[in-house]
Amino acid sequence: MAAHTNWGGGKGRSIKADDNLVAALCHKCHTLIDQGKLSKAERQDIWERAHLLTLHQLVLQGLWPKNVPLSDQYLRIEGKGADF
Repeated sequence: MAAHTNWGGGKGRSIKADDNLVAALCHKCHTLIDQGKLSKAERQDIWERAHLLTLHQLVLQGLWPKNVPLSDQYLRIEGKGADF
């Protein structure tokens, strides 16, 4: 399930964030992030880790669309030689 960020990225009332700010999550994890009893910081951390892994896999498999920019979070981590 595609989970868009809930923190910035063009998100607003009834407006989803940009499509480059997405994470592949199962239904249970998506619900946990959107409606769970975790703190905001915990929810952001879970989403961001899933986002980075999602982009990494799509880039590795050549599935990331060339006309869609990668997120700033991903570019920062990738530039540091992250070991996903």
